[in-house]
Amino acid sequence: MIVTGAARGLGRDYAGMFAADGASVLLADLDAQSVGDAAAAIFETVPGARVGSVVADVTDPAQTEAMAAAALDAFGRIDVLVNNAGIWGDLERSPLLETAPDYWDLVMAVNLRGPLLCTQAVVGAMREVRWGRIINISSMGAYMPAGVYGVSKLGLNQLTFALATELGPSGITVNAVAPGPIDNEATRLQVPPKGIQKMIDGTAVGRMGTAADLFGMIRFLATEEAGWITGQTFGVNGGFSSRL
Repeated sequence: MIVTGAARGLGRDYAGMFAADGASVLLADLDAQSVGDAAAAIFETVPGARVGSVVADVTDPAQTEAMAAAALDAFGRIDVLVNNAGIWGDLERSPLLETAPDYWDLVMAVNLRGPLLCTQAVVGAMREVRWGRIINISSMGAYMPAGVYGVSKLGLNQLTFALATELGPSGITVNAVAPGPIDNEATRLQVPPKGIQKMIDGTAVGRMGTAADLFGMIRFLATEEAGWITGQTFGVNGGFSSRL
């Protein structure tokens, strides 16, 4: 399997948890040093883990093809792709009417073009065995005023639905997971304490989520049992969506 954006944060967490479950995992990221360190840390933490790393810019078709080839060389097949790589950005301080065209293009390239290119790169291997699971990491920001980030994630939900329709006959499912407020380094760096408290107050369960909270759904969507679920976007958000 491949997890993109896996050098740090949630992507690294997902890769580690899949490895702990016994999966063979290729970590892909733009940051060569960090993605190599992440794979090494998982190998040290999980006895017998089958993990590797590759440098890949998900906006570059040549690099996504090379990423898929590296996974095939290492593991012989690609069963699962987790499209996690993304740009969060400055949500509240970047109104759409003030968004620079270059920034728009960058966010769309990483958050929307990237998942498409990665899917195109792996789908041939999945079609050969008539089995595959593609899981896109969306966001509850798709349903909120969240600038270009929200627009890109809503587009990702539609991409998920469209790809599911095309790939269903080949035995490949495509779904998305839309996290709510997550307590991790990225959130703490970009959201002030008052904003964090507002997020907590906005959930039904009264706390931020964690990587483990998200992983249960991601792991299920990667299984044989989830074979009749496709084209869906699942909000995993502690009841945050019920209060929007």
